[in-house]
Amino acid sequence: MLWQVEQVSAISAALEAARGGQPTVLSVLGQPGMGKTSLLREIATRASGFNVLEAEGRDSAYREPFDLLRQLGARDEHSGSGISRDPLAAAQGLRDLVDALSPAGPVLILVDDLQWADRESVESLYWLVHRAHGDRLLVVLGSRPESPGSTGAWRRLIHHSPRGPVLSLTGLSFEQATAAVLAADPGAEPDAVRRLWDHCARSPFHLDSLLRQYGFAELAGMRSLPAPSELAARTKAELSRYAPDVVGLVHASAVLGYSWQALPRLASVGQVDDPAGAREALVEAGLLVARMPDTASPLRTSHALARAAVYQSIPYARRRQLHLRAAEQAGNVMESLEHRVAAADHYDDALAAELEQAAQTAHAAGDFRQAGQMFRWASELSNDAALRNRRWLDGVIDMILARDVAWVRQQLPAVKSAPDRARGAVIQGLMIGVEKRWLDAWAVYTSVSGAALDQADPFTRYRLLILTAWSMICAGRDLEELAPLLTRAANELTPDRALVGNEVFARGMLGLRRSDAAALDETVNSIPARSSDTPLQLTYKLAWRGSVHAFWGNASASEADLAEVTTRIRTGVGDNSDGIYSGLLAFARWLNGSWNLADVEMRVALDHVVGQPHPMLRAIEPVLHAGRGDFGQADKKLHEAADVLQVMPWREPVHLYVISYVARLHAGADPAAQKMGLQQLRTVFGDSILMVPGFTGALWIFHLAIAAIWAGDLDRAEGLTRQSERQPHSPRWMQWVPAWVRGLAAESAGATGQARLHLDAAVAGFTDDLPLYRAHVLADHARVAALQHDDPAARRSLDAASQLYRVLGAVPHLARLNEIAGSAQSGSPAGVDALSALSDRERDVATLLVSGLSYAQIARDLYVTRATIGFHTGRIYAKTGVTSRAELIDLVRGGVPGARN
Repeated sequence: MLWQVEQVSAISAALEAARGGQPTVLSVLGQPGMGKTSLLREIATRASGFNVLEAEGRDSAYREPFDLLRQLGARDEHSGSGISRDPLAAAQGLRDLVDALSPAGPVLILVDDLQWADRESVESLYWLVHRAHGDRLLVVLGSRPESPGSTGAWRRLIHHSPRGPVLSLTGLSFEQATAAVLAADPGAEPDAVRRLWDHCARSPFHLDSLLRQYGFAELAGMRSLPAPSELAARTKAELSRYAPDVVGLVHASAVLGYSWQALPRLASVGQVDDPAGAREALVEAGLLVARMPDTASPLRTSHALARAAVYQSIPYARRRQLHLRAAEQAGNVMESLEHRVAAADHYDDALAAELEQAAQTAHAAGDFRQAGQMFRWASELSNDAALRNRRWLDGVIDMILARDVAWVRQQLPAVKSAPDRARGAVIQGLMIGVEKRWLDAWAVYTSVSGAALDQADPFTRYRLLILTAWSMICAGRDLEELAPLLTRAANELTPDRALVGNEVFARGMLGLRRSDAAALDETVNSIPARSSDTPLQLTYKLAWRGSVHAFWGNASASEADLAEVTTRIRTGVGDNSDGIYSGLLAFARWLNGSWNLADVEMRVALDHVVGQPHPMLRAIEPVLHAGRGDFGQADKKLHEAADVLQVMPWREPVHLYVISYVARLHAGADPAAQKMGLQQLRTVFGDSILMVPGFTGALWIFHLAIAAIWAGDLDRAEGLTRQSERQPHSPRWMQWVPAWVRGLAAESAGATGQARLHLDAAVAGFTDDLPLYRAHVLADHARVAALQHDDPAARRSLDAASQLYRVLGAVPHLARLNEIAGSAQSGSPAGVDALSALSDRERDVATLLVSGLSYAQIARDLYVTRATIGFHTGRIYAKTGVTSRAELIDLVRGGVPGARN
């Protein structure tokens, strides 16, 4: 086939860019028959020296998650299922493959029929190219153009990949058509060529098909040219000239789908006696193509349109026989069921029941996409209308859990009119929950009457009870309202494993809010103390415990638990729940003083967001900006979080917001703003913000006490401090934080001597946690000592505070130290952030380089390739003026911000 100059130039530029270490995406879009597959083959031919990985989307009712990645050869050795269920994490298998192949040459990933690829693989491909830098990588995507059925993942990969052209194939130009015809018939007249070109609607496939079947001379003499719409009829007529073995082989190929199949399987399904002879005839005729030149190579029809034409030409009874035979020889249950469904010609309650059982098994295993498809098939084959509707609704629920929300959104009108109110409410509420509109979701769940709830089957009733309880928590409702729901859910004999984690969190939050010692013991002691010893099936309990430790300020314990959880997520155990666990891990690392690592983890958390950011992330993100003095970004994030939490005051994110807000006011050091801080919190959240409900941890309480001191409400500050001291499982820092808060209160009351005693006690009681707050204590101690004219003590505290602030990178606090205590100046310079010139991604890489991780470990933590790490490392060295990792470590740890990270 001949290609346009612009197309060839774009292909050559993409290949050269990839050879030069510039990751490139080249998209080839066109309708069927426009030459996409041929152009992809041309690209592969021109990719001299490339390692070529090929895969294709499969035109099937069920698209197995990560099927495309498996075709490319990606595997995650840590995942029991082969590949992680998280597309961002699963892409690491592709990155590992690229890293392994790169030393031998650049890598070409060639994907045809992307429109039929599974959503999870498409998302993984997006993450591969989105985060790639410095890789010798070319990704070529062949697909039909965008349509109403295109998934969000497809749109993001095609339209929002960061680099590379899109080649839109609009078919043959007249010049190309003329060249193709002249190659077959040098004497062709231009008018006859134009007539044929117009007739084929520019399709190279149709033009080639007609030329092969008739020849140009015969076509030129026809009064009426054969229409492409008659392709099936023409295919049937063409096949009638062949022996039964030839017909049987191509029929088997069409029934097995537009995918590569081994010759023995084709022969078995088609009951072919002479498969070798049939193969030779079909390949020679162009009806089948071989993947490789050797005779053992798999085969498929020459084009998706050719496959459709052959399939349509098969008599119905014969087609059923072929599907049933394919089902008997299928390699897995899903494939067998798909062929049996294709062979069904009437309602089949037995098969429908088998499909429902298989769907329930897939759901229990967490394969929600497969479960959803089998429920829908079961629905189609169910004779009873009520059963048909129930199975369809269960399939819709599983498609939500599989995050196929675009498809589900199209089904919502039918869902709303379904007679099953309980299942309909589950679907509508889950869809609203995807958008984080939990108050609206709660309204949908509670619209189900008591009678309808009683009449629901136990499985649906459990779902509705747990989802109602969860939406109440997220919407900030009184947790006592959900107690009856959880009690009733506990009595259901068929819990949904997909919601067990929600149930554990809901019960835990209610118990801790009630100061329930048993709930506290269940949270802390029901799993092994060492995080890695927790069984995989109890990872959700580990996530809950790590989250509680984060809320309470047990930073080291939280970091241990949540680091283990996020590691498991990366290797296929569970999902990151909208980035919550990475976000809370970022918060724990911030508390521990590893600010750069916290930034790394927060960016990972935000990459996992589906729709709008989770309130937990909204509440945490401002504190990361405030500590570094990025007040514009901190204020923006605080405003966004307040807007969400004011409507849905979920207590745990609200408490995190209090911490971020007070930390921002402290870093900004604006006395007027600090004085109004407590009132501002009451304006946003009401007086309930001053209440300390149950076991909520001391961390947010002492921040609220500081806000009370700034407001001059010293009695409230003391009351809050006492409440913080009564919290169970107190972190070690509670040995000195109450004395610090009381010292600030005494100073505010004008009792400088008493303030000094409290601050002396705080410094004497220091533990090695909360480094930022230890620096605050030292700065306050220096200020009070200076007021007492104890310059030596003031200088010692200033120097110690300065060192801590510099290690953390707490720029605004460093800048203010020189204003403290007048003549008691710190001898330590404020320092300059050695990483200030780096981009966010370069800072992430530098942070992990300094922490001692290998390239492979950094690549896995940041979801990139080792080549990308090498690319960023080169830029880091150039921008910081170092030539090795050792020099970078010396630079960062030589008394400049970020040294602990």
